[in-house]
Amino acid sequence: MMADQDLKYRLSILLVTYNHERYIRQALSSLFGQIIKGPIELIIADDGSSDGTVNIIREYERKDSRFHFKYLDNSVNLGITKNYQRGFNACKGEYIAVLEGDDYWINPKKLHQQIDFLDLHWECGLCSVNYFVYEEDRAMFTARTEIKTGYRLIGARDLIADNLVGNFSTCMYRKSALEDLPQDLFEIKSYDWIVNICVSRKHLIGFLLEPMSVYRLHANGVWSKKPLIEKLKEQLELIPAYDELTNQIFEADFKMLASHLQRLIIFPYAEKNVLNEIKPVVLVLRNILDYVPPLLPMVFQSIIPPKLKRFLGKIFRRSC
Repeated sequence: MMADQDLKYRLSILLVTYNHERYIRQALSSLFGQIIKGPIELIIADDGSSDGTVNIIREYERKDSRFHFKYLDNSVNLGITKNYQRGFNACKGEYIAVLEGDDYWINPKKLHQQIDFLDLHWECGLCSVNYFVYEEDRAMFTARTEIKTGYRLIGARDLIADNLVGNFSTCMYRKSALEDLPQDLFEIKSYDWIVNICVSRKHLIGFLLEPMSVYRLHANGVWSKKPLIEKLKEQLELIPAYDELTNQIFEADFKMLASHLQRLIIFPYAEKNVLNEIKPVVLVLRNILDYVPPLLPMVFQSIIPPKLKRFLGKIFRRSC
């Protein structure tokens, strides 16, 4: 019988957990329900959970022979950044998909479609998918972006302006793309956003427009439980470090984002209120544009200032 260390994995799953006892069964069910052949390496990077998360995971060990379980040491809490660093390093597969223990997948062909995409698109180091944001306290699902078929190609500047990828549970990486990440990345506080910006310095990102994952907002989430102003301030404080990490290549983009975050911190609800007021008008305009000759919108786009163009683009996206 072939030993585990001799196996050649096409796919590794990095399961990242921390006190996810309430949610981990749904996450695992969505993983084990994937229509895909094995063997599949399953790396469990639990970050020192004090509840029954790991015991629940162990219940699944013999339920599906496709999955080969490997547990990383969880005797201490490393924090998000270091936990991801060791998790990425532990994965042996050509492709690495991430699933956080409080999220779950909703399409049984998610992994299969992402592998197919990366097999065909050598220019991409990451394939992400559209997803629903689930606000647990409101029992409300919202698609991250317009639901369509097909895909978009996005780069680092797109992510700086608008983190469309949004969370690790949407992501499948090439192992080679993760191996190219600067090691300094893991010496500062790093979430999916800066990891993916660094990936997209050398690779494009494929974003599949069909929702295949659910990102859960709940009171115990490390990020989602933080108040809005605290999130904005933390992001603003990290921008200089991220700019330095990327060798100031995106300095202008980070400056523009910093200016936007500063305005939101001073007037946290102003933009939201403006968007709510003009949303009905935008919806009417979208319908009118269906009957306008294609040349007119092209001429209009060529003459409006870039800042106004970005603002209008944001309004149209949020009105979908």
